Amino acid sequence: MSNSKRAMWLINHSTLRKFEVPLLESLGYEVYLPKIFPYDEGNLSASIDYSRDDKLSIPKEDLDALNRHDFYSGMTPEIGEIASKYFDVALFGFFPDQLAGLIRHFRNTIVMHPFGLSATERYINITAATLGPSFMHELEARRKDFWFGQAYDHLADVENGIFKDRAITLPLGIDDAVVRNEWTGTDPKILFVCPRIGSSPYFNNIYKNFVKKFGNFPYVIGGAQPIAVEDPHVKGFLSREEYDSMMRETRVMYYHSQEERHLHYHPIEAVRWGMPLVFMAGGLLDKLGGKNLPGRCTTDAEAKSKIKRILNGDKNLIDSIKKTQGVLLKEMSREFCEPIWRQNFQIIESANQKTAKYPLVKSSEVTKKIAVFLPEPYKGGTLNMVKLLAKMLKLGSQLAGKNYNIVFAHPEDDIYSDSDFSDLKPHGIEVRPFKWQTITDISVQNIFSCTGYDIPVPPGLFSLPKDNINDFLDCDFWLLGSDRFYYPIAPLRPYCLFTHDYLQRYFPQSVSADFEISYLMAARNALAVLANTPHTINDVINYVGLPSKKAVLVPHVADLDQFRKNDIPVEKQDYFIWTTNAVPHKNHKMTFEALNFYFGQLKGSLNCHITGVDSDKFDPEREFDNLPKHINDCRDYLKKNPKLYERLTFLGNVSSAEYVYQMTGAKFLLHNVIMDNGTLCAIEAAFAGTPTLSSDYPPMRYLSDRYGIHVQFFDPDNSLKLGEALRNMELNWQDYQQQLPEKQALLDFGWEKMAPIFFKKLHTYIG
Repeated sequence: MSNSKRAMWLINHSTLRKFEVPLLESLGYEVYLPKIFPYDEGNLSASIDYSRDDKLSIPKEDLDALNRHDFYSGMTPEIGEIASKYFDVALFGFFPDQLAGLIRHFRNTIVMHPFGLSATERYINITAATLGPSFMHELEARRKDFWFGQAYDHLADVENGIFKDRAITLPLGIDDAVVRNEWTGTDPKILFVCPRIGSSPYFNNIYKNFVKKFGNFPYVIGGAQPIAVEDPHVKGFLSREEYDSMMRETRVMYYHSQEERHLHYHPIEAVRWGMPLVFMAGGLLDKLGGKNLPGRCTTDAEAKSKIKRILNGDKNLIDSIKKTQGVLLKEMSREFCEPIWRQNFQIIESANQKTAKYPLVKSSEVTKKIAVFLPEPYKGGTLNMVKLLAKMLKLGSQLAGKNYNIVFAHPEDDIYSDSDFSDLKPHGIEVRPFKWQTITDISVQNIFSCTGYDIPVPPGLFSLPKDNINDFLDCDFWLLGSDRFYYPIAPLRPYCLFTHDYLQRYFPQSVSADFEISYLMAARNALAVLANTPHTINDVINYVGLPSKKAVLVPHVADLDQFRKNDIPVEKQDYFIWTTNAVPHKNHKMTFEALNFYFGQLKGSLNCHITGVDSDKFDPEREFDNLPKHINDCRDYLKKNPKLYERLTFLGNVSSAEYVYQMTGAKFLLHNVIMDNGTLCAIEAAFAGTPTLSSDYPPMRYLSDRYGIHVQFFDPDNSLKLGEALRNMELNWQDYQQQLPEKQALLDFGWEKMAPIFFKKLHTYIG
C-alpha cells in the first residue's frame, strides 16, 4: 500500500470541486469523491466525478464499497472502518446526518466545511435541533479530531462550544478567479437569480420582494425551479451553455442579499464575466472588498437609480462598476486562498502528530461506557429482558473488540435484592440504583452552559436519573429498556430505546392520555427505537410515527439460563401452567370463564397452576387492599364458582427454581393476552418439553415460526373456543410435545449467540 496522505472530500458541489480538489492534491493528498448525493433542492449544483478513482492507492473492493455508500445519510460502522483505514482526513459540508455518521465512525480528522448561514441562524443551534442537544456530548468526545473549517474567517464569531473553539479558516475560492470581460450586455434586462420559488418559503419571499421593488423594469430570473412558476420572466433550469449566455448578454445583475455570513456564487460569476453588478450594502460582499465600489447601494432607491441608468446604457456608470468590481475576486483567488489552506492544514496535521506531556489517546481506543436503564421497578419478564439487553451489549462489544463498560441502572426499590442482579456481575456489568428527578428546561440549559454550549432546549419538564454519583453523565450513551416515562428524558446523553410493545394502540384503557404522549415522546426523541418483533416495528412506524430508518428490528432472544442450571428430570403431572400477571390486557375474566367451561361441561381432568407477578391477587381467599376493578371482578367470579376455584392453584411470583419445576412438570402452557410482544415463557416451555396453547396474535405467530415451537392458537374473544382448545391440549399434548424442537436448536437463539447481531445493530448509533 502507498504511504500517501489521503483525504475524503465528501461534497458534490460542481463549482467548488474545481477549486478545492486540486488544492488538496497540491497539499499532497490523494482525494476521494463521493458518488451518491441526495437529489433534492439542496443539491441543485451537485454532480458526480469519477476522475480521481484511478489515482487512489486503495484496494478496488474497498473503493467500490465507498462508491456504493450514501455519505449524506450517515456512515455505517463497516464504511467507517474502511474510511478510517485509508483516509487521514474527511472534509464535508454541513449535513447533520453526515456529521453524526463521521463523528461516530470515522476515527481520524474530521473537518466540517460550512459556507455560512443567514443572520438569525447558527450552526450549533441547527445541530442541536436536528441531532438533539445530547449530540453535543458526542462532539465533545471527538474534540481533538474535529475542526470547524469555515469558508469565511468570521463564521465562528456567532457560534459557541466546539464550533467556536476549533475554528480554522479554509477560504472559499473559485477556479480561474479573473475577470474575463466577455460580457456584451445586449439584452437590456436585470438578471436576478432566485431558485426554488415555488417550493421554498425563503426564496419565495425574496422573489416577491424583488418583483415588488423592481418589477417595473424588464427582468429575467434564473435558477432551477423544481416546481414551475407561472411567471414568464422565470426561466427555470438552464443548461450550462444557456446560463453562461444569459450571464454574458443580460445588461445588469442585481444581488439583494445583506447577509453578513453567506454569499451565493452567482454575483461572483457575474463579476468574472465582466457584467455590471449592483448589490446591497451590509452583506458579505462588503467584507470581500465591496464597501467602496460604485455598484454598492445603501437604499432601494439608490439601487433602482443605478439599475435604470445601466439599462439605459449609462457608459460612465457601467465602465466605473466594471473597472473596480474585480476586487471582489481577490479573496477567492488561488493566490489568496492557497497560502491560508496550507497554513491551516499544517495546523491540522501537526495537531495530529503532536506528542504532549500526556500522549493523546485516539478516540477509537477509548472504551465507551453505556448505561442500560430499567425505567420502572419491574420484575419478571421485563426485568429479565432488560438484563438480557445489558448482557448482549457487553458480550457483543467484547467479541467486536470494543469491550464497552456496561452499567445496569435500576430504580431504587425495596422489591429488589442482590440476587435479582447476581447474573450480571459475572459478566463485569456494574449495577447501580437510581431515582428519577424532575428538572426544568432552564436547568438543562444551565448544564449545557457549564460545558460551553449555549443551545436551545425544548421547553418543559424533563426526567433526570439521579444516582448520587455522576447522574450517569459518566456514561457516553444510554440504552432505555422501556418507554415508561412521564416526562421526556433530559437530553444530556444520546440514547436508543427498546420498546416491548405498544399495547395502548390495541387496548386504549391501559394508559391515560398524559402517559400515552410521554411514552410516544420517549420514542420520538431517541436516535432509534429497537424492537424484537416485526409487529412492534410496524407500530413504531405507524403508531409512534418514526421513519423506518429509526425503527430497528433486533434479534428476539431466548434466555434459557435458569432452565439449563435447573435441568433435572421432572415427570409430567396432572396440571397445565398459566403464566400471567395482574395487568388488564391479560384477559383474565375470559380465561376464568373458559376454565369453568373446561372443568364443568367438558369434564377437563387437568388442574391449572397459576404463576406470575401479582397473579396471587386473583385468589379470593387472600386479602389485599385497593384492588382494581378487573381483579375484583375475577375474584367475585371465582367466589360464585367454587368448583372452578378448587381446580386452581395460585402460586404467585415463585422463585426461579420453582418456576422451572412448575414449567417442566406441566403438560402444557396456557398463554392468553389481548396483545403484547409475545411471551418468552413459550420458548422456555418448549425447552422444558412443554407445548404452548396461546391466544392468536401476530407477535406470538412470529415467535412460533422463529423458534419452530408449533404453538397451538385460539381466539382470545371466545371463551368456549378456549375451553375446547384446553380439552384438545389435554388429549393431545404428547403429540404436540413431539413437534417441539431439540434443546440445542433453541439454545442457538440464546442471548450469547445473538449478542454479535444485537451489538452490530446498536453500534451504528453508539460508535
